[in-house]
Amino acid sequence: MKTKLPDAYLQLTLLCIIFLVINMVTVASLPIELSRIVRVSTILFLLLFLAYHKGHTQLIVFLGILFFALRDSLIIDYENEFNKTFVFIITIFAYTLLASIPLKKLKLSKSTPVIIIFVISLIALNVFNVYYLSDVVSSELDTWFQLVLFFIQGAVLIILGFVGFMYNERFEGKTPLIYLYFVLCFILSDLCGLAAYFFKFEAAYFPERAFYIIGLVLLVNFSLNQTIIQEDRITERKKEYLL
Repeated sequence: MKTKLPDAYLQLTLLCIIFLVINMVTVASLPIELSRIVRVSTILFLLLFLAYHKGHTQLIVFLGILFFALRDSLIIDYENEFNKTFVFIITIFAYTLLASIPLKKLKLSKSTPVIIIFVISLIALNVFNVYYLSDVVSSELDTWFQLVLFFIQGAVLIILGFVGFMYNERFEGKTPLIYLYFVLCFILSDLCGLAAYFFKFEAAYFPERAFYIIGLVLLVNFSLNQTIIQEDRITERKKEYLL
């Protein structure tokens, strides 16, 4: 299995570059509906790639990406009230799943000034969202329930960011760092999407899509790492049993 790992990562890197180029071109030159279809195609291809390399054994990650794929399918007709509502719900579920991955390993008994500053900053950001963005956002939403879901999604994203920061703070190695990186990419993608859709800053669609694709690729990378670690542990146990 280890001999296949470099090939999988090389393929993933090449796919990331190809997807970034294709998506940037489509965002720049195609209508938004067609651009959204390309977005869905990208995540479906990554889902197949993950399944091919046995990444589906990491069930939580696989379900998270599956939720993203379902959400992106609904985003094709995002202006539909039903679709918009379920986009929020599915996104909340996906972020919650991703946040649950390292929770068992985290111990919140200790605090550092850096963590305290980080938490205060996130709380301040959420307060800003509630008091400043509600009028702007509500004008683009169809119901009060969607507005509630919007702020719940923001709160879950803040928790995801906190979990990613804590995971990387408490543990060393490549896996926690990759987790933090894909979390940051999803946060930046959401912020750029907010600027693009709700504030009509159309140039933000480019970084929104770029951060989203990089985040997905890093999430697949994270899943492959977990799969390799799991298989190595099984191999070691078999060796110990034989001895």
